[in-house]
Amino acid sequence: MRNVFRMPPTTEHEMWLDLFTNNPRLAPDLLSETFGMPVPSYDEASVESPGIVLRYRGRPVLACVVEVQRDHDPRRRLTWAENVTAAYARHDCQTILLVMWPHAHGAEHLATPIVLGPSSVVTPHVIGMSALPLVTDEEQAIANPELATLSALAHADGPRGKEVLAAVSAGVLSLGKAAGEKEENAKMYADYLSEALSRTASELWRTMMGVAKYEYKSEWARRYVAEGRAEGKAQGEAEAVLFILESRDFEVSDQLRERILACTDPAVTRKWLERAFTVATPEELVQWD
Repeated sequence: MRNVFRMPPTTEHEMWLDLFTNNPRLAPDLLSETFGMPVPSYDEASVESPGIVLRYRGRPVLACVVEVQRDHDPRRRLTWAENVTAAYARHDCQTILLVMWPHAHGAEHLATPIVLGPSSVVTPHVIGMSALPLVTDEEQAIANPELATLSALAHADGPRGKEVLAAVSAGVLSLGKAAGEKEENAKMYADYLSEALSRTASELWRTMMGVAKYEYKSEWARRYVAEGRAEGKAQGEAEAVLFILESRDFEVSDQLRERILACTDPAVTRKWLERAFTVATPEELVQWD
């Protein structure tokens, strides 16, 4: 697994690997939530070729080799086995093979144990799109925006799609408030989701993220934001505010809905948009204006 913090991803394969590189805790979280696997207590998670290493008080307690596989290539299994044995030899701790399969079906074909010899087996733990955790809690998304990004890829078109998009929006916007690498990562995730989601989900995502404070990295995103500003940014922000409130299961009164949609001042709708993620009631959104 390579360490790429500075270079923007050029392929979906690289993007998925970057999610783990940017947040090594993503690996143990996936193992725990997807497989119910007990993860050893750790106080440090780092990327160390050929995988991710968890440490407790400086001692390695778990090594996880992460692979992203887009097609059925039997030759890749030889590389997986090589990386697992290399990680085990280097860190002398429990070692797990985690394979990400960015498709809805076919993951079971990759999960076949790799038999090295009598009583010597490497078992791939494979996660396909349908098995990715559902993240609808905004606090969880803020704590792990990479997990929320994967959740959006898998579940944005599902029955709880609005909740999923609202959660990942909170996660990405929170990440974008930081400086340096985290801010750049937020831009990267926002751009990636805008292009990777289905058309319907992408339109909702663009409405929500097109009003973010930071400037987008990709040419597509910059163009979209510019068009949004030219065509009436306040209206788009007002619609995004309602979308976020409703995705949080709030019941918005007709009077408040009319007030929000009637606002034509981008400065006001921008404040509402920021508040929409944290207010305790819809009415609290406008009580300071």
